[in-house]
Amino acid sequence: MTYTVEKCLMTGLPNFALDAVKYVIAHESGNPNNCGPNALENEIAYMNRNKANAFTSHWVGGGGKIVQVAPVGKLQYGCGPKGNPLSYAQVELARTNDKDQFKKDYAAYIWLLRELAKEAVIPVVLDGTGNGIKSHRWITDNLKGTTHRDPYSYLVSMGISEEQFRKDILNGLDKPQQIVKDDDIMKFTNETTKAAVRDYLKQSVEKGKINKSWLEKFDQDTMTSGDFEGLKIIIGQR
Repeated sequence: MTYTVEKCLMTGLPNFALDAVKYVIAHESGNPNNCGPNALENEIAYMNRNKANAFTSHWVGGGGKIVQVAPVGKLQYGCGPKGNPLSYAQVELARTNDKDQFKKDYAAYIWLLRELAKEAVIPVVLDGTGNGIKSHRWITDNLKGTTHRDPYSYLVSMGISEEQFRKDILNGLDKPQQIVKDDDIMKFTNETTKAAVRDYLKQSVEKGKINKSWLEKFDQDTMTSGDFEGLKIIIGQR
């Protein structure tokens, strides 16, 4: 399924370049007092009034509607001074108390986060190592400069666990779920070893010995030990 992105860009926004394109940020409004049928419109209006202090590029809500309110690829004020200069796009999810509406909003939210990551040419993986889609909580825990921990509490309250959210980002909602036994996933005893393996794969991609998808699989933490052993043979033969 695809969605129409309604463009309603706010005026008077700052026009600052990013330091780098590393992330797409997943947010939710954090506003339990705005869950009614006009929650999406209310949130956009509030953001427009307060854009000097905080704004993001997209809003999702109202039964699966997507509204872009600021340009992508430009500095947004959504996840603190450490994360903002690295974030291609930042997506807010308006709240609802209606479980049926939430399902539609969630489907649009997943689709948009995945599409923006593909557009930015970063891994479609949530809160993994390296570049990718990051929750606001990941920014708080890893980059600092902010204290928000969304969107997990709201998603859990609507029946979406952290694990389900991660899987839905990885697979999308229109595809069969990828099942990888955790026991088969490559394990590392330290970050230095993991970084060395990633560098080995990155160099192999740059030399044309393996497809880029293998590096993405490594970044998504779905590469098995068997995958890696087979890749070493392929790389050695090329």
